[in-house]
Amino acid sequence: MSIADKLKKAITGGEWFVAYKVLGKDGEFVLAKAPSNQWCADPFVYEADGEHYIFVEQYVNEKEKGCIGYFHFENGIPVNKGILIENSYHMSYPDVFEYDGRFYMIPESSANSTVDLYIADHFPEKWNKVKSLISGSKYVDSTVYQEGDQYYLITYTMVGGYEVHVFALDMKEQIVDLISKKRYDKNVARPGGRLFVEDGKLMRPAQDCSKKYGEALIIYQVDDLNQNGEFVEHEVRRIEAGTLRAENNPERVHQLTNDGIYEVFDVYKEKLDLLHAPRIYLRSRRK
Repeated sequence: MSIADKLKKAITGGEWFVAYKVLGKDGEFVLAKAPSNQWCADPFVYEADGEHYIFVEQYVNEKEKGCIGYFHFENGIPVNKGILIENSYHMSYPDVFEYDGRFYMIPESSANSTVDLYIADHFPEKWNKVKSLISGSKYVDSTVYQEGDQYYLITYTMVGGYEVHVFALDMKEQIVDLISKKRYDKNVARPGGRLFVEDGKLMRPAQDCSKKYGEALIIYQVDDLNQNGEFVEHEVRRIEAGTLRAENNPERVHQLTNDGIYEVFDVYKEKLDLLHAPRIYLRSRRK
């Protein structure tokens, strides 16, 4: 990265937005309205009993940390219903899934060096922590994938390099077992949403953060979850923020999900921020 690029990065801030539209429908993505002095990112759209929700990282500016919040679609418009989970540390990426008739969530809690499992005591508004599946390691954006009766936890570490780690997730015993991994020489494999099947192929969205955070989305085709201890995938396409036709003409995108009815991304609008670099540094020190 050139000196000019580093300087631009240091003074370029901005804000994340959740952008949504009906899946497969023409037109631009519409920005969901976040509460005052907050912004939302890492959206997981989810359908349950005919109702549609978006679970998000809900960042509270005055607290300088992310919490877990959610939107509920009302007459086709996502309405923010507030914060569901708040801890003393930053949280994000609330991956929601079902097991044995119950709703579970694994939000990112790398600031606490844990991968934590939550259960909905009353879906969607009441969640309680069940246990830490992993402790003492900084994994980010852990994503659950179900194949038949087998659950997998696909996650990412940036400690000492860039690696995707795949764990077998035993939901009955609530334990994980590392089965495969893949190392990248650049920051281009951080999970960017739920895995999905396209033309009979398993696809994994990931974040291209090689030059800046949330630069674009990469869609990988998963070839093998565990080939003799190696996770095998290859890139099939990229999604740039400029191709989404979203309000505000955003410059970045780093997550996508859909629930069969709604398609949801998060997008970032850049702006000049002379205090961006020191603010990010102080936030990282608090973690």
